[in-house]
Amino acid sequence: MITPSIRQNLQLLPGTPAEDGSPSWLLYDNLRNKYFTLGINAFRMLKHWIAGMDSKKFIEEIEKKGLIIEEDQLNDFINFLKINSLISHTTSEDVQILVNQHRSQQKHWFLKLIHNYLFFKIPLIKPDNFLDKTLNLAKFFSQKTIRGTIYIFGLFGFYFVIQQWDEFISTFLYFFNWNGFLLYLLALVGVKAIHELGHAYTAKNYGCNVNSMGIAFLVFFPFLYTDNTNAWRLRDHKKRLTINFAGISTELHLALIATFFWGIAEPGMIKSIAFFIATTGWISSLLINISPFMRFDGYYVFADYLKIENLQPRAFALAKWKLRKWILGFHLKAPEQINISKQNLIILYAWSTWIYRFFLFLGIAFLVYHFAFKLLGIFLFVVEIFWFIALPILREMREWWRLRTHLALSFQLLRSISILLILSLILFYPWKNFQNIPAIYQSEKFIEIYPPINSQILDIFISEKQNVQKNQNLLKLDSPALISQIKIISKELELINIKINNALDLENNRADLLPLKSEKQKIEINLQNLKKIKDSLLIKAPFSGEITFLNEMNKNQWFNEDTPLLSLVNKNSFELVAFLSEKEISSLDRSQLTSFIPSTTDHYKISARISDISNSPVDNFELYPMVTSLYDGPIAVRENPSGGIQSERAYYKVTLDIEQNPILNERKLTGVVNVGVKPYSFFNQFLDFTAATLIRELSF
Repeated sequence: MITPSIRQNLQLLPGTPAEDGSPSWLLYDNLRNKYFTLGINAFRMLKHWIAGMDSKKFIEEIEKKGLIIEEDQLNDFINFLKINSLISHTTSEDVQILVNQHRSQQKHWFLKLIHNYLFFKIPLIKPDNFLDKTLNLAKFFSQKTIRGTIYIFGLFGFYFVIQQWDEFISTFLYFFNWNGFLLYLLALVGVKAIHELGHAYTAKNYGCNVNSMGIAFLVFFPFLYTDNTNAWRLRDHKKRLTINFAGISTELHLALIATFFWGIAEPGMIKSIAFFIATTGWISSLLINISPFMRFDGYYVFADYLKIENLQPRAFALAKWKLRKWILGFHLKAPEQINISKQNLIILYAWSTWIYRFFLFLGIAFLVYHFAFKLLGIFLFVVEIFWFIALPILREMREWWRLRTHLALSFQLLRSISILLILSLILFYPWKNFQNIPAIYQSEKFIEIYPPINSQILDIFISEKQNVQKNQNLLKLDSPALISQIKIISKELELINIKINNALDLENNRADLLPLKSEKQKIEINLQNLKKIKDSLLIKAPFSGEITFLNEMNKNQWFNEDTPLLSLVNKNSFELVAFLSEKEISSLDRSQLTSFIPSTTDHYKISARISDISNSPVDNFELYPMVTSLYDGPIAVRENPSGGIQSERAYYKVTLDIEQNPILNERKLTGVVNVGVKPYSFFNQFLDFTAATLIRELSF
């Protein structure tokens, strides 16, 4: 291999010490504003570089100067220079290399669309001149005295929030709507602009140019960014750490001030603005920016704290190496040699990042699906799941296949095969042959008896727990107001009869005959209704049964019409009803034994058999409210404005016959019915669920 000519417009700068304490250097490409870290061997080769020489001869020449360089190291360095376009291209062959490199970087239009949709940046301003002019103002506000004052204000702000906690929470809930969302969006833009200025001013204070500030989009979600690439020039890790933490620090200081003003301001515009700035600052800083799992401020702060450059790629490489060793027993060389405690820490970090990103991208996929129109939503959902979740897994499995020659019988491999077999058995074996479904055991004949009107107790013929027969007298009530009203209506009826007779006798009054007859009919109907109410004051048993409840009462005691007098239950006419969801009805096996398990511990299991299943779903649970979510039951329902209790899913009513006569004290008893189902594996359930979801969502 011939040593290429290195570009003359590159700059070599001193870098920060590496993790092992060895010196490093930065190779700066000012055309692309990129920095490349060089180790001591690469620096030595670059220092004594001779272009246009055969690699073996170059090694001989450099060995004369006391440097020992292996040929593989030289070839790797040459490839590094070529891949990153750090060499001069003067010959036609060099031009062809550039053309080939450009072609290899070209992607299919579909992949370009996906990549640009997932992430793209839009530079908006070049703030360097503005930052130079206003740097002194930023330094003034960053003085220790002012920062200390802000901390004191913040403590008072926290005190005010604690004192007015209910008002603070209620304000948050008050703005939990679309108008509040728009106001929060405006506050977020303002807070994030100040956040980015915090990065920019800190970088400028340490002598670093800020090339651009703009807006970036991650899956159409916008966020501001500041290009702090020149911070790589800083040799002091603490300074870079300060730049990375400056945005969060600025945002938290702003939140402290806003919290204080919220506490002291009177209700109005200022208090609302302070509330938005405070909550936006606390939430975005503590929940988003401080997280090290995405490439936001928390990630760069964590990387600089560990003094590890390119943290995520290196952590992911080590984590994959560890997984391959644990799962398949690959005894491969680690990607790099790091202190064992630091190695374990960044491996744990990598695994935590994978878990975090799995749920994050899954959540983003569902959000994109729901907020876009259906066809686009389905497409973007599939892209999200495939690109961010499935594709990395497939790539790793392909790498396992490529390394299959390194497989050997080992404890790790046997352990992984055993775990895989157990998981497969759990997933694919049809374990479940029964299903618990919500049920209610209740009397078919039950009634709570109320007074027909506000009335007085005259006689009591029964006692609690007494068995009574149909039409047996239970209570006798009296209502003087009703008797008086009947007498008045009777007198009105007599009067209207006299008027009708007069109209029949006198020709001049016959014109009033028709209205008088109509009025008489109304009075008769009213009188008839009052007499029915009077007859109902003698309360009789509508069916045979037991008095399970009798209100405490004495003769001449008054009861209003909203107070129950007694409850009557026929304990020989109980029914057992269960409810089977539409997804479970196809797997029901009626040949297996069935039993009812009450929800209370003082009742035993009751044997039963299925006698009937409704042909259509139950659309109203008004007769069975105890099994619904309104009464903490398992069936999710909602109350219809027009009346009734509507279930969220379709349920079929299953009627069961009791095969024994249990003794129940309650008129209604909830529980579950253990019904037999066809053996079904968890994998089959997942397939059915997936198919049902696809059919439902693809039906436009």
